[in-house]
Amino acid sequence: MASPDGDKAAFDFARALASSKNAHLSCAAFTVLPPMILGYGDGSAGEVYASILQQTRDTMSSAWTKFEENLGVLDTPVEMRHFEAFPNRVEALSAMNARHADIVVVRAPGKSDEQPHADMLEGVLLGGGRPVLIVPEDWRGTTVGERAMIAWDASREATRAMHDSLLLMSDDAKVCVATVDAKPGDTSHGAGPAWDVGAHLARHVGDVEVRNEDSIGRSTAEALMDVATSFDADLIVMGGYRHSRLQQAFLPGVTRTLLREAKVPLLLSH
Repeated sequence: MASPDGDKAAFDFARALASSKNAHLSCAAFTVLPPMILGYGDGSAGEVYASILQQTRDTMSSAWTKFEENLGVLDTPVEMRHFEAFPNRVEALSAMNARHADIVVVRAPGKSDEQPHADMLEGVLLGGGRPVLIVPEDWRGTTVGERAMIAWDASREATRAMHDSLLLMSDDAKVCVATVDAKPGDTSHGAGPAWDVGAHLARHVGDVEVRNEDSIGRSTAEALMDVATSFDADLIVMGGYRHSRLQQAFLPGVTRTLLREAKVPLLLSH
């Protein structure tokens, strides 16, 4: 899913991935319509809204036309799927489109992003049922999944993300399974944190190491990013949003922090 201006890194990666896998590439193009204007009296509010609505459509139509003209020079064919949506429908439409894909690629949120981008992320992650690859806007890497760090907390979401990440990994990939402040327990990590999952992954990829990291005053997100940096990871894999969205709005959750701070692509599954 892309916008015509800000999503170049995400789109370029999606195109390269589709080309390498001989896969179908579909781009969902959203025109987010302005909210309705309510007014009284002479009915001028309706005229003003109609003018704003047409201007929005014209601006986005021009932008998407230019975007599609540039697609003509690409080797990989792209299916364009255009949608108009009021802000309160972006999340549902994003989820609907995600369900038709093996993997969804979107741009990481920026500090200046407006609500529709957050709604799109919420839709594909919480409602799409598919793995979501978040690509930082300034990312210029050339590989994803050759050196992957898996954030392991023994949860259902992390298990789903770990298996989904195999879509992006080659047989000789190197993987670091990282835990933070993990303790042995019969119903979570087992006798040794990440030992069993590391052994499981070793049957699928070339090389696996386990790092049980102590936070030592850092947040969990900071500790994970430090491990990813020291491992020279080109991909971070984790389960997404274990808390409700209401809680996420008030808590500096690991998912929320990594969405905004990770320097390499982030694969999330819910």
